Amino acid sequence: MWWSVLLWICQVASATKWYSGGADFNSPSAWLDEYMPCPQDLVVFPTHFPAILPLPESISVDGLVLPRDGAILIAEESTITFGSPRNSKCDSDERKAHLKPPKSSKWFDPQTWKWADLSKSGSSPVPELERVPCDDEQVIVKGNAALAFDLENVQHLRLGQLILAGSSISKFYLEQLLARDLGKFLFHNARDVQVEYYRGELCGCHKDFDRLLEPVCHNVQEQCEAPHCLSPVRPFGSCCLICGAVLTMPRQHCSEEDRRTLLAELNLVLVEQQLEDKIQLHVDHVSTEQYGSFLQAIVTDRGGYSQRSVEFVQFLTEHRNRSSFLAKQLGVELKASGRPHNPNVSFASVLLILFCMALVGVVSVIILAHFMPENPHLNRIPQWIHDPRRWRWRWHHLSVRLRRNPLFNRFENAAAGGGHNDEAVGAAGSGVDRVTVMGYDPGSDEVRERSFDNPMFEQGPPADSPKESQDRPELMAAPPAVETGDLDSCSGSVEEQELTEINLESSEGETDEEAEI
Repeated sequence: MWWSVLLWICQVASATKWYSGGADFNSPSAWLDEYMPCPQDLVVFPTHFPAILPLPESISVDGLVLPRDGAILIAEESTITFGSPRNSKCDSDERKAHLKPPKSSKWFDPQTWKWADLSKSGSSPVPELERVPCDDEQVIVKGNAALAFDLENVQHLRLGQLILAGSSISKFYLEQLLARDLGKFLFHNARDVQVEYYRGELCGCHKDFDRLLEPVCHNVQEQCEAPHCLSPVRPFGSCCLICGAVLTMPRQHCSEEDRRTLLAELNLVLVEQQLEDKIQLHVDHVSTEQYGSFLQAIVTDRGGYSQRSVEFVQFLTEHRNRSSFLAKQLGVELKASGRPHNPNVSFASVLLILFCMALVGVVSVIILAHFMPENPHLNRIPQWIHDPRRWRWRWHHLSVRLRRNPLFNRFENAAAGGGHNDEAVGAAGSGVDRVTVMGYDPGSDEVRERSFDNPMFEQGPPADSPKESQDRPELMAAPPAVETGDLDSCSGSVEEQELTEINLESSEGETDEEAEI
């Protein structure tokens, strides 16, 4: 007797959907800045609160600031206490706690609901249409969260029974509630929605799942994960492609006994092959006015697609004669996905990877040819490819201008104030003697400093007689190494020649045009 009672409880639990949306009144996530009210605080609602808030059984606050529109649900046994004794631990500067604005949950969104025996993981074999309330299921809405359901794309509100805040709502009362102002806060977009109650006389989850594919999949398709297999399959009632196998067989009459028999046969084979922890199953009836009714078995892998599910179903169909139930079934159809595949690696990405590898190899060979010119194998590479000095004449039509090899000289200004040679030498700090270079003008018989210090070109006064040297003692302090300037024989006065350019000899590979620049 107790076995039958346990079986009935399991059936009721599996045929029940719970509302799982919203933040509870006693949860910090329901309040702004996650500040919950203390007994000395005011509870402030948003100005517009398009939802119904079931209050807890016991509340102790200083007061309630109600919204312009909205509703609160108070149970018969609820107790609200105003003006509690002062508590120093709960004091705040504002002494107000603000509720967050409510969010509505779509009735046809699988994320809105949860059930007892199955998880909401992405690898679950349950189709999306069976994750929303079925036409004959019991829907339980409980808790102290703000309640607001969006009936977008819902033409027929079909369910077995609605339990709201611990009370069973009849079909007649639910129809009246949709038309009242209170029902507009609980159900949005409820205009022209018809209410239908069913009690176990359906074949499968929905009366006609084809009509629900578009409104349900509208909320799901953006969340579908790319299947990691070739040729994925789509079971009846599923919005997303999956990797696994689907076994379908047509039925004239939906029998719960047939469903249990097929599920028992599949579990028996799983135990024989020791695949209980690697494969998950889902067996149920599906019904459509266009194609009729089917008994569908969905087989998927646990922890990612490994093709075990496909091999399992193929083994089952090949040895179907071992089962008395499968042997007498007609019109059995098997749909299976292909081998594992990573959808993130496309053909274009493979070509890009190969191109990058080839580019890195070519650049590496060019660098080796530049620094290893004696290698006989690398000499086959044209020199203009790895020698930038040859790029100009190779691509002269592109106006490519490259700087030639520079000559670094030491240019230092002479000491300020016309310092002497010994002062300049003593001031050197980089290991090179600093020489004060003088420019001598024979016409005016003056010695003046140059504008820059170039140790390669120095000039000084010509050699004088001993007598002239005594008359001009200031020239004796001039450096012995002086620059002998070129005199212009055509001009009346000799001008000092300044250094304007240093020409380098062109290399063997350069043309005459390059050497002139």
